[in-house]
Amino acid sequence: MSDAPVDEGAIPRGAISARTIVLGLLVGLPLSALFLWLAIRGVSFDEVWDALASANPWLVLLSVPIILCIVVFQALRWRALIGDGADLPRRTYVALNWFGLGVSNVVPGRPGDIVRGVWFGRITRMPVARSLASIGVDRAFDVITLVIIVLVCLPFVSHPDWLMALALAGGIIAIGLLAVLIAAWWAAHRSERARQWMDESAEAGWLRRQAGALMRGMATMDHLAQVARVTGWSFAAWGAWTLGAWVVATAMSLDMTLGGALFLCGVAGLGAAIPSSPGQIGTFQWLAVVSLAVLGIGRADALAFSVLLQLSILIPVIIGTPLAAWWLTARYHGSRAAVPGDTAG
Repeated sequence: MSDAPVDEGAIPRGAISARTIVLGLLVGLPLSALFLWLAIRGVSFDEVWDALASANPWLVLLSVPIILCIVVFQALRWRALIGDGADLPRRTYVALNWFGLGVSNVVPGRPGDIVRGVWFGRITRMPVARSLASIGVDRAFDVITLVIIVLVCLPFVSHPDWLMALALAGGIIAIGLLAVLIAAWWAAHRSERARQWMDESAEAGWLRRQAGALMRGMATMDHLAQVARVTGWSFAAWGAWTLGAWVVATAMSLDMTLGGALFLCGVAGLGAAIPSSPGQIGTFQWLAVVSLAVLGIGRADALAFSVLLQLSILIPVIIGTPLAAWWLTARYHGSRAAVPGDTAG
């Protein structure tokens, strides 16, 4: 493998296609507009402004570093998931995760995870199929964690039809993801025939190499302690989001408990899968309004809360994204980190 440069610019070439952007615009923008309309209809904007103006700015500022811990904790979860597959420092995972989140917040189609997966593969010389598979497993843990959060909160809130449908759909998806991960682990660690078929050497055909890389990327965890670390970082990440949301609610004097913030975390996190405009503008407003209605919080207060919480996340992430791209480019331009034990082309 030649020591070619990792990248010539801030974003790996080909990671974001024009088709992705166009599809994101065609699908995401109409849905976001619809959800925004559903969120704001019948709401007095004077009441929304009054709720925003009454917020304690110091508590809002305090919420920012708390919420941003989700970026760090998710990066550490990704590192724990990769295990010995790539010997990179923690700050590299944080920078990649931050950059990916920033890209998803400004580019339609939510391509940030693909970008960080491609860049990670280039930095580590890992097959892109394997690096992208690790991203898929990383996001699967988000879904599983959020479904558990929603199910834990269900006995303590009312059960509108949309919430039961969300819980049912989320439960089915989480079970399916678990089944796929278990099957991939069994194939990679317990099936001799599957391991022989998962040949990533240059002599194997293209399809066989890609399938092998994909399977190995989904089976990076090989012992219970590693699973426990990944699970712990996942709950820590969404716990940080929950605490930050509760601080914003406290800043606005809303009657929201930590349990209520946890419920909002589960619903809003699962709702992030809905195609939307960059930054979930519109979609997040609707999710906040319907979720907080279950907690007895009015539409105007809920809408103001959603705007303030979203700004607390989006502004620092967008500001930090160019810095993360600059740091990654400066550190890894012209050099590649080796993947232990990986000689695949």
